[in-house]
Amino acid sequence: MSGTVRTATYCRVCEPACGLVATVVDGALASLEPDRGHPVSRGFACRKGLAGAEIHRDPDRLDRPLHRVGAELTARSWDDAVSGVAAGLSSLLERYGPQSIGLYMGNPASFNSQVGIGTPEPFHRMGVTRVFNSATQDCSNKFAAATAMFGTSALHPLPDVRRTDALLLLGSNWRVSKGSFVVLPNAYRELTEAAARGTRIWFVNPRETESAGPRTGATVPIRPDTDVYLLAALIHEIDRTRGFAPEAAAQGSNLDGLRAFVRDYPPERVAGVCGVDAADIRALAAEFAAAPRAAAHMSTGVNMGRQGMLAYWLMTMLVLVTGNLDRAGGNIAGREVYPSTRKARGDLAADLVDGEFGPMRRGHLPGALLADHVLDAAEPIRALVVIAGNPLLTLPGEERLRRALDALELLVVIDLYPNATGEHADWLLPAADMFERADVNISNLGMQHSTFVQWTPAVVEPRHERREEWWILARIAQEMGLPSVLDAADPDAARWSRVDHMLAAGGLTRSEVMAEPHGVAVGDAEPGELFARCLQTADGRVDCRPAVFDAAVERCARIFDELSAEPPDVLKLIAGRDAKSQNSWYANVPEMKRGARDRNPLTLNPADVGRLGIAAGDEVVVRTAWGEVRATAAVDPGLRQGVVAMEHGWGLQPGLRLSRERPGVNVNRLMPHGPGSYEPESNMARLTGIPVEIHPA
Repeated sequence: MSGTVRTATYCRVCEPACGLVATVVDGALASLEPDRGHPVSRGFACRKGLAGAEIHRDPDRLDRPLHRVGAELTARSWDDAVSGVAAGLSSLLERYGPQSIGLYMGNPASFNSQVGIGTPEPFHRMGVTRVFNSATQDCSNKFAAATAMFGTSALHPLPDVRRTDALLLLGSNWRVSKGSFVVLPNAYRELTEAAARGTRIWFVNPRETESAGPRTGATVPIRPDTDVYLLAALIHEIDRTRGFAPEAAAQGSNLDGLRAFVRDYPPERVAGVCGVDAADIRALAAEFAAAPRAAAHMSTGVNMGRQGMLAYWLMTMLVLVTGNLDRAGGNIAGREVYPSTRKARGDLAADLVDGEFGPMRRGHLPGALLADHVLDAAEPIRALVVIAGNPLLTLPGEERLRRALDALELLVVIDLYPNATGEHADWLLPAADMFERADVNISNLGMQHSTFVQWTPAVVEPRHERREEWWILARIAQEMGLPSVLDAADPDAARWSRVDHMLAAGGLTRSEVMAEPHGVAVGDAEPGELFARCLQTADGRVDCRPAVFDAAVERCARIFDELSAEPPDVLKLIAGRDAKSQNSWYANVPEMKRGARDRNPLTLNPADVGRLGIAAGDEVVVRTAWGEVRATAAVDPGLRQGVVAMEHGWGLQPGLRLSRERPGVNVNRLMPHGPGSYEPESNMARLTGIPVEIHPA
């Protein structure tokens, strides 16, 4: 194709799916820019999305199937690759059954409508149940809590930022991460505009993030992994002083159970554990409860703690008991296209089982147990297929995972890059990127503040021998003799059938969506929908103290006693985020590693640097009960004293030239893994609030 073509498309790096315009010159992607004609993002796109063009052109990308024999990688044809993978999987199925095969799906798969959230059809056909995904590292606690409270895993009330008078944000940094479970493309601008209207905003965080400050609001500097106690104290104080709002009794059942729980956590008792003065807790409770309209939101900074499920429950209860659930300016349900809240109905109690390595929730397994399922299970995983993921760097416990990957009989990695996990793979299969495939933003409907549906064509043809994931899986299924979408009379129509079904539920057709290249605006989230349409409990009310939380409530009390007894000088590690990185798949983008960003240092409060006898720039040893790393010390005055931080997503990836030069440190080597290391009701890993020791190297 010759000449210049401009095509409206959208970003698939994270949830907002901001509109982009791609300029293609002579068939090659030349540049990306924000789409000023997009009905929702309206000309906004962040640096991560715009850097997609660099990833597309990266010479270190996987461009052809590679087969490892011994230490050598050899380029093979797709027919050879498909038959080799299929033969390996078929042999293991015949010898050991479907328990011998595991699947890991990374974050980008969630933004690919042709792979989708869940388990791809070929693995269902094989009977594979050992499925892992990235949700157990960032958000599975929310799905568990929502199921218990609302009767569905898909209802996550959005903070009505544009109409609220008070906004409580816990563990969130919208300037860097754009929010999660609330889709607002230019999220930081939403905060500054809200503050300019007079909205009071609090950022509950162990670090003064890029989102906080004079233009938005102040930080409540909490100790890591204690948000659950702060939330309980806020509810306790509101009940003691003002009482619960009259709406609460009508909207929620078992309020007495909630009262009984928070009774144990008055402000005076939790202040020492949280590191927030009791007077400040009381003032925050009074101001939030007195606001005409108040909303709350929490994100991965809390999700990744030991009690993310209970924290999400209590955050929701704070909104409910102040009369702000399903209310303008409070927390409201997003506009659905596909009725996901109804389709995702569930019973958390029925999902909890005793697994081989301890209690857990059925479904996608705890990522923190992947190595155990390979090395220690009675029926071990012998083959692992990894799609759009890099578990060696993103799961806790790198060293044990490395041993597990080497113990496999077959490891297949389908990805854009020869990533760190791929260094152990028998087959590396090159995936098309987001600009080389057609797509529809179907994964976040119901979490968008302003719901839209957008179709994008493939902006360019896949380069070299890259193929779309759906095609790779369908070819492997064909070779194994399993039903495949490629066997359909019209494979193209068949592969879009799921999307067509979802769109039809909202009165849309794919043709209609395709006719609007900048996207179809569906409508804004509005109050009145949550109870009328989305809630799935039997009595039509929110369960304010689910019985299935009993074990978690007991655990909560034990952890409180443990925290109360900690030495005052203990250091806690939290995960860092940066506006120029996106997990481990941006490790080879030059813009993201310029200047001081050539590493991910261990940042400390200035007082802790002095107390430990180290200086900025020193090499230090960071040690936990689970691992040890060496890092460069740096100073961050915004960190609470006693808290250290390190950005995740780094670590050596030998196949990527920038990673070889500037690998940084894989902080997940320090994280808990194995039995007992995850929240059993949600399978969520513990990745923050980790006690660490720091010494000069």
